[in-house]
Amino acid sequence: MNRRLKLIVAAGIAVFAVAGGASAAYAMLQGDAAAELRASGQAGEQADGYLGIVGSPSAALRAQVDSVNIKRRAYYTDLAAKRGAKIEEVAATTACELFRTKVGPGQYYRGTDGAWHQRDGSAPVPLPSYCG
Repeated sequence: MNRRLKLIVAAGIAVFAVAGGASAAYAMLQGDAAAELRASGQAGEQADGYLGIVGSPSAALRAQVDSVNIKRRAYYTDLAAKRGAKIEEVAATTACELFRTKVGPGQYYRGTDGAWHQRDGSAPVPLPSYCG
């Protein structure tokens, strides 16, 4: 993903959050469901922009994570259409922001290596190479 596209998508996220799409941006970036799932240690952020399950899921946990990811996919689809970008690019760029701002100390994240890692204290989450 090139620098120009990253800037377009990042600007789109900020504009979309402030103008008419605040509820979708809130659900994606600050939603209570995702925050609660991350805090429980049962789910974590992934480098692809979606929430993932850490360990063996119950049916209820799977349903909660799926619900968050359906909302995220809708948000990514809408933003990609508005920006002329691919959904995967929007999702990956958003993952960079989620890693920077939403993964708290002790919470889990899955990098591009496919392995789950737990954030160590106040140390920043290592960002994928495409985050820039």
